[in-house]
Amino acid sequence: MPNSYVSHEDMGLNTGNAYVEKIIFSLTKSGAILNANKDFCTLSVEKIPSIIGTSMYEFVHEDDRLLFIERILECCDGNLIPFTFRFTTSKRDGMPFYVNVCRWINQNEVLIHAIPIVDTFAYTSVERSLIDKELTVFDITDKAAINTGFDGTVIGVNDAYIELFGWTREELEEKKASMVPDFLMYELIEIKERLIKGEKVVRLNTVRITKNGLMLPVNIVLLPYYDSVGMVQGVFALSRKLEETLEMKSFVEKQLANILQQEVLIKDITRNLEFGVCQYDVRKGMYLYVSPGIEQLVGISVLDLMKDPALFVSTCHPDDKIELFRFFEELSKERTEIEYRVLNKDEKVCWIRTKITPVIDGAGEVVRYVSITQDISKLKMQEELLRKWDMLNIVGQLSASFAHQVRNPLTTIKGFIQLFPMGPEDTFGPIMTEELIKIEMIIEEFLQLAKPSNGTGFTTTSIYNEINRTISLMEKEAILHNISFNMNLNDKDQFIHCEPKQIQQVLINLIRNSIDAMPNGGEITIGTVVEEGQVVKIILTDTGIGIPTERLNKLGEPFYSLKEKGTGLGLMVSYKIIENHHGSIQFKSKEGYGTTVEITLPLSAPVN
Repeated sequence: MPNSYVSHEDMGLNTGNAYVEKIIFSLTKSGAILNANKDFCTLSVEKIPSIIGTSMYEFVHEDDRLLFIERILECCDGNLIPFTFRFTTSKRDGMPFYVNVCRWINQNEVLIHAIPIVDTFAYTSVERSLIDKELTVFDITDKAAINTGFDGTVIGVNDAYIELFGWTREELEEKKASMVPDFLMYELIEIKERLIKGEKVVRLNTVRITKNGLMLPVNIVLLPYYDSVGMVQGVFALSRKLEETLEMKSFVEKQLANILQQEVLIKDITRNLEFGVCQYDVRKGMYLYVSPGIEQLVGISVLDLMKDPALFVSTCHPDDKIELFRFFEELSKERTEIEYRVLNKDEKVCWIRTKITPVIDGAGEVVRYVSITQDISKLKMQEELLRKWDMLNIVGQLSASFAHQVRNPLTTIKGFIQLFPMGPEDTFGPIMTEELIKIEMIIEEFLQLAKPSNGTGFTTTSIYNEINRTISLMEKEAILHNISFNMNLNDKDQFIHCEPKQIQQVLINLIRNSIDAMPNGGEITIGTVVEEGQVVKIILTDTGIGIPTERLNKLGEPFYSLKEKGTGLGLMVSYKIIENHHGSIQFKSKEGYGTTVEITLPLSAPVN
């Protein structure tokens, strides 16, 4: 059964007015023609004198020039690797030739013999004799060649094809090889239709799958394969790695441009996200990608993390490190997440959440992990505030019942004590009265927790007025403890809608706490900051002993106090008051460096 093309040395190529049996020519190293036979002139439609000195590369198809140059240079040591090229002229554009002689005559001249490869469907006795000798394109091409039927049956394949794609002859013949990607199956249908309709050559740049799964860019020339009666039954394909052709340059440039554009888009997205994105290769044990956001979240540079993935847990809070290590060690094929604390460059504690999604290959094995890490400190703070407010509401309801039950009998006891006759040496009466007054103050604090403000006492007032009034009330007490006030108020006065006495009560509670935290004296700074034109922050900072990190979150809880004999009700009342004013309180402290309290309240327009 014949193949589409065979070398034809006896009969030659019919050009219409002459047969070209073999072209013979010699070249310089630069490619200039030194001599050529009449068949060469027949194809080029030129007389010998006008060809001499012309560049041979004008007659070689541009796709084959690189291979042509490589082969003639490689045969300098006398070893010829047979190859094919297409001879391009106005009469026979793209006619393939097989080079069977390539020999350097001297240091600057190479002699070349090339036989035309001709279509053999109308068989002559000479052509049949060549076929009987099994001289086919498989024997004369250096390209990867395969001959298949439209049903996928492999009729013939050369060693170059096996070497290029990696499949064995047995795998190809048993149809176990899958070289065409699923998304390119339409190519096979189109090729079949074009060849059946009469096209002699179909060329395309595409990709094929090697046995090891590599997507290989290739240049393929496809020719029709005929049966004994001249019907197209399959294809004869010549494949070459695309980088071996000149088309590879434009193909690669386009692919690189697309990849570069995608990388730029990905980087633009990840650089502007508030969370960090990482991709970790399980087999290599290294990060393939780390977005810049990670550096802001965990305090480790992208470069350092790429070098040493274990650094990810280095800034983790000591209490969370063991759990975080265990989390990474127990990663599975399921999506997982963990919340933990990290210490930033300023030793500030931040809450972080990391979600990890596995990337699984075709064999069901995890090959990569993609993680998304975000700062959830604000969310945690909101959850903590909600928890405290819920506790305040519960305590408030209990306080209302307790205060009313205790207040009435207490008033009676106080009245009878005052009616007792007091002698000049009576020392117990004043002490009892003083203690009863303290009990009344505690009950008043309980009532503050119990009764939410009904808004009847609310008025629009100046922040500066309330701060100055509070300082006037507390100034003498501060002087007694060797404490001074430092004012750092905003240039422009701000106004809030509030119950002034309640705001003063909050400020007094906080200032007293600061005074108690500075037994050897110090300084209290009070400032204001406006944020986004909607809220004002009253910031109170002392130079006291500070609060341990683990105790910060408990401030404001029922009966929790840093003082030896404190009840914790003062801060609870303060939280409740600020809650009723639609604001919030936040504490920041470092042990040994003082404490900062931020009271956030909504702004109000001043009343004329």
